[in-house]
Amino acid sequence: MGLRFPVFLDIEDKSILVVGAGYVAVRRIRTLLLFGADITVVAREVSEEQRQEMEEFLETGKVRLVRKCLEKADITQNYLFVVCAADDPEADRMAWERCRELDIPVNIASDRKMSDFYFPAVVTGEDLAVGIAGDGTDHGKTARAAALIRRCLARSEETKKDKGDRA
Repeated sequence: MGLRFPVFLDIEDKSILVVGAGYVAVRRIRTLLLFGADITVVAREVSEEQRQEMEEFLETGKVRLVRKCLEKADITQNYLFVVCAADDPEADRMAWERCRELDIPVNIASDRKMSDFYFPAVVTGEDLAVGIAGDGTDHGKTARAAALIRRCLARSEETKKDKGDRA
């Protein structure tokens, strides 16, 4: 499986389902919030390490947490897409099957082959959104590319401020 075609979606005020509340799920939620999504999280539990950040997400009013095991009925046509990051093969399979039934795109964080789309590394700045995705063979390469783009945007912002200070 090679590279995927990049697509940028307007997800502001759109309903997204995230399954899981661990490290990977929280990273995904953090990114989705940058773009104004309305997020429902279904998770059996929130790990101690993620609890504070999840509470901050809930305070935004853009995230709703449902503490339970995923059931097929939790996935409905209301969702633009589903992100499954529960580290639970049974939940992954159930989400994948239900999304197929309803023709909803799904990302299974632990299995690229079951994913309709990849969740990219996202860099934002200067009214730009950049998504970086590799072919899955070198996650470090993707992270390095994202870091490089962040540095470039930061330098560009600094240059812009310097020019503004001189005006």
